[in-house]
Amino acid sequence: MRNQPMKRIAALAVSCSAVTLCCRAAPAELSFFISNHDQCASHRVIHPIVGQTNYVYDAHGRAESVRGEAIAFLVRDSSNVTIRNVRLDWERPCMTEARIAGFAPGETIVEIDAARFAFAVRDGRLLMTGPGWTNGVALAKLFDGRTREHIPDAGDVPFRGEARVLPDGKVALLHDFSGYGTGMKVGDVIVLRQADRPCPAIVAMDSSDVKLEDVVVHDAYGMAFVAQRCENVSWRGSGRADDRTSGVFPREGCYASSHADASHFSNVRGRVVVENCYFEGMMDDAINVHSTCLQIVGVGPGSRIRCRYMHRQAVGLDLFRPGETLRFIKSRTLENGPEAVVAAAEVHSPEEVTLLLGSALPRGYGVGDSVENADYQCAATFRGNVVRNNRARGALFTTPRPVVVESNRFECVTAAAVLFAGDCCKWFETGACREVSIRGNVFSNCCTAARWHGYSGGVLSLYPSVPDIDGQRSPYHGNVVVEDNVFITFDVPLLFALSTESIVWRRNRCLYHDRYAGWNQPPFVLRRCRAVDIDCREAR
Repeated sequence: MRNQPMKRIAALAVSCSAVTLCCRAAPAELSFFISNHDQCASHRVIHPIVGQTNYVYDAHGRAESVRGEAIAFLVRDSSNVTIRNVRLDWERPCMTEARIAGFAPGETIVEIDAARFAFAVRDGRLLMTGPGWTNGVALAKLFDGRTREHIPDAGDVPFRGEARVLPDGKVALLHDFSGYGTGMKVGDVIVLRQADRPCPAIVAMDSSDVKLEDVVVHDAYGMAFVAQRCENVSWRGSGRADDRTSGVFPREGCYASSHADASHFSNVRGRVVVENCYFEGMMDDAINVHSTCLQIVGVGPGSRIRCRYMHRQAVGLDLFRPGETLRFIKSRTLENGPEAVVAAAEVHSPEEVTLLLGSALPRGYGVGDSVENADYQCAATFRGNVVRNNRARGALFTTPRPVVVESNRFECVTAAAVLFAGDCCKWFETGACREVSIRGNVFSNCCTAARWHGYSGGVLSLYPSVPDIDGQRSPYHGNVVVEDNVFITFDVPLLFALSTESIVWRRNRCLYHDRYAGWNQPPFVLRRCRAVDIDCREAR
């Protein structure tokens, strides 16, 4: 189904105005598409908030335990909704944590808390089991048991769970993990993962003014929070980030939190604000803000273009409605083109839609080029947060509206601390950045396993994917100011920039050490950039 009307679920949501609720709604089976997740026939929703205005859900600090593959909160077709003072955890996390007890030739001996991480070994493979599901193992992530940092230079380890149970209850993984990266030892932790992302913890869609306040997510079967086709969304903590009143981080004694991004904003307009939150142990980024582009696969009469959703985790999204502005993009060079108004949209399937334009198709654009919704792009503020010990990057932004990254601490992020991406060939996530301020942050020991995670040429990376960079006439990103930051780092580029115009670097302080293996590259790597002003005098 494609975002079907939800008469059944509307009856489940209490009609209210400026009230405070603290209750557990009956789970409901609902069908809708979720950005950047594996699309399922239906989703089990614990707390549906649908068609509401001035709605407050206040758990007064209560921890809520979720059972099985389920979405804890769905906010849909609503305005001015607040979710506050709640901690979400899952009875059985989607990942399994195994502590190394020893090594044998070709094997790693581990201990697994079966009460927390139920499992079975069948036909020589370890299976993760939970309420209503059984998943195999596809990947392993490696953590230092003492510092909780990812093992430096160890990326995603392909591992299909070959194992056997020993007489004393320990498990022998038929894989020698000791030599990855800088090496593993007894007491370190292996996090075993599946490949799929079935569902986030919290979803907001087709809604405005959605606020998370002092919301903590300890685990999620996909991302912790996804907002798609919304307007004005925020996630804030009432204290400092280190107070851990808000954000995504593991429960006590654990190492991993969400199975993917902590927060993800797909085709959101207005403003996105994430402040005073603590993010740790995610298997992907703390924040990702982007548009979704479709590829033109056919041109018809009367200014019609047939467009295809190219990434399997983006199918079915409601991207274009009549009256909204469409922007053309040259897919090969990633150059923004002219804009047009959508007069009508005809959905053929979750994978394809035909758009009728209110004007003629611009000359020079056609099959193979891409389109994005120019209206659903937001300003973004990421301020006062802590991001540490997570896989992949810290923060991603692909939006032409103003971006502010201020007063955060990025610590032991395995790839780039901040990435400005953009592509029409892989994830199909666009939105060229045109006004960026990165100020007053501390970047400590980032890029420790960057070669395993894409688009991470330095601590700060402006790294769009441009198939034909030689044919590009104008840079993709622009107007980036980096000032008054502290970099505590090893020999790794501070800034990597590709296809960017107008970069200012000033009053930044750099403290170097040799704790990690160096890259033997200069501190500034610039390719196809214009108007770059780098002042290496440090702030006093």
